[in-house]
Amino acid sequence: MPQESHDQNFKNLLADFPKEALEWILPEAKETFGDVLKIEFLRQEPKKRRMSDAHLALDMPILFSFEKGQILLWLVEFQEDKNRFSIHKLLKYTTDSAEAYPKATVIPTVLFTDRKKWNKNKDVIRNIDIRFGGRIFLHFEYVFLKLFDLNARDYYHYDNPLIKILLPKMNYEPEERIEVIRQAL
Repeated sequence: MPQESHDQNFKNLLADFPKEALEWILPEAKETFGDVLKIEFLRQEPKKRRMSDAHLALDMPILFSFEKGQILLWLVEFQEDKNRFSIHKLLKYTTDSAEAYPKATVIPTVLFTDRKKWNKNKDVIRNIDIRFGGRIFLHFEYVFLKLFDLNARDYYHYDNPLIKILLPKMNYEPEERIEVIRQAL
């Protein structure tokens, strides 16, 4: 039997806990739009511009409908290898999704899941700005979350089951490992 991919494990977590993920990563959604009324998982392939275009697959596009009538399309990407991440592909996913769902607020989010410190000189690109003559022609950014940048002990008191499950992917001292695992259970 083929082993489930690391990426698939994170997709499954988000599929099981979409509301909890939203409350943790984008708490301002509930503050702004009210309670979630409906959650819909969308197909993962945005449309191709030409038949010859390479296949693109989103990790986890989730459509939330809120009590105040707003719709939020949350594009969540999981990335274990930062060298494989492309902000330009994410921009394409985002604009394709905004075109397909014009009434939705589209929020791209990338969760970097590797358990290692990054060299400060080799960070990922976090935004694109195209400006000229005092005008802004394009500004694009995404919600950036690197789990290893979070200290596991800071999240012990959270009741959110998703956070508990992710504690071992966060940062902790070697001597804290047993407590981190205990807290995650």
